[in-house]
Amino acid sequence: MAVRLSKTHVEKALKDVRDGARAYDLIDSQQPGLLLRVGPRGARWGYKVIRQGTTYRLTLGSPPGLTLDEARSIVAEAQKHVANRTEIPDDAFLEREFIRLGKVAPAKPAPPRDERLVEASMQYGADIPYWTWEAARTEYLAEVERTLREATWKDYSAKLHAPELACLAGVKVRRVSLEDLAGVVYDVHRSGRETHAVNLASALRPMWRWMWQAHVRIRSGLGIEGVGTDMAKLAAPPKSKSRKMRANGKIAGRYVATPVEIGTVLAVARAGVIDPTVSLALELLVLTAQRRRPIVDARVEDFVPWAEEPGWGVWSMGPAHRKTADSRDDQSRHALPLPPALWQRIVPQLQACAAAGREHLFPQIRPWKLGDVVAGHMNEAALNHRLLDMGLRASPHDIRRGFSTHSQKTLRLPRDAVKLIMDHNEGIAADDVLEGHYTIDDRLDLKQPVMSRWLAWCEDQAATAAAGFPPLPELAAEIAARRRARERDGKAKTAAKKAAEAKAAEEVKPLAA
Repeated sequence: MAVRLSKTHVEKALKDVRDGARAYDLIDSQQPGLLLRVGPRGARWGYKVIRQGTTYRLTLGSPPGLTLDEARSIVAEAQKHVANRTEIPDDAFLEREFIRLGKVAPAKPAPPRDERLVEASMQYGADIPYWTWEAARTEYLAEVERTLREATWKDYSAKLHAPELACLAGVKVRRVSLEDLAGVVYDVHRSGRETHAVNLASALRPMWRWMWQAHVRIRSGLGIEGVGTDMAKLAAPPKSKSRKMRANGKIAGRYVATPVEIGTVLAVARAGVIDPTVSLALELLVLTAQRRRPIVDARVEDFVPWAEEPGWGVWSMGPAHRKTADSRDDQSRHALPLPPALWQRIVPQLQACAAAGREHLFPQIRPWKLGDVVAGHMNEAALNHRLLDMGLRASPHDIRRGFSTHSQKTLRLPRDAVKLIMDHNEGIAADDVLEGHYTIDDRLDLKQPVMSRWLAWCEDQAATAAAGFPPLPELAAEIAARRRARERDGKAKTAAKKAAEAKAAEEVKPLAA
């Protein structure tokens, strides 16, 4: 039976709870749906109503924490929602009512959405199918190895694995900006390694150009949905006006091997105090003035006797051994006549290599690193190392400058004649139609007098240098001592470099962060 609940009913209910009276319910006649349940476990306000066969129940709370008036107010709101079918009375409804009545503090409003986080989340999802820096580098170097010279592949591989690029780790290449790479190149330049900065930029530009190609960008992501940067304008800052002097007193790109140095290299190579293979390579370097790589990559099949000139030989370099020839699809060969004095030293080496089935005139002496197989040709760095072991400042390229300088300045050979030997285009423009499409001429007769005069001059310098040598055992000991000191210093520098790189790797913050 319903009664109009009052404060007296509530107080009696609380007393009955304390006295352990039997359980009973009181239904409020003033507010339909409100009832007070009394039992051993306490008194509780409740809500119960049946609408179209559905029963709605809700426990509201206990007096005196929730007063009669407050309970009626909550039930009145519940009745409205049920009648209007706008909401089902549940715990969420009850929480809002408690907030309205001031029984509980309202929940803190949700913070506004950080648009940057939203954008970053959307960007992350959009970038999932595309290459990271590491994946792009692997794919690009595989393409370079497939299409370009091995030396180019090694060069690009070293540059693209430079520790300065560690900041790109994990970054999607489509998100790398021109400013990102320019900053890396600038930091290298600012550290004093200006040439390294130029070379680094020259390796990154073609990589991005390749990733923009139509068949590649579906994997790199460059240009997809307008995302990606053209790196054509990536460049190192201008070089300093004053050339940096190296520790040995040389200015990079300006030093010319002296006559004494040229004679010393030739005399030591013939003295028998260093490895015979390296000795012959050094002799070929001095007397032909070619770059390091064509020297060490010289093939046995490229050397033949000169049929028209008994005693002479011919070295014919294919385009694969020459700088930039592959990029121009140049199939011409650069042939040099070898004077008898030089040819006589080369023939035994040719015979030994042919008998052993070796492809290269200067085969690899030892593995490049522990665990490698001894195969292929001698490392070009061996030429630089032997010059250092002789105590010389000149590098292989300085000897090449020495040929150009002394053959013109001392021997007064014409510039065009010098180009026939030094320039793989032999002084003719690369786009010359007559030469490229209609002329096949080795010009050996024009090169022969140049080679003869250069060899004779070098022989004089070698004789002068040999006259000043100590006894051969002492000379060999001096060279060996310099080699041990160089290797010891090299190991120390390598250890220091690795320590510096490890420290830099800990400090660097990837762009992805």
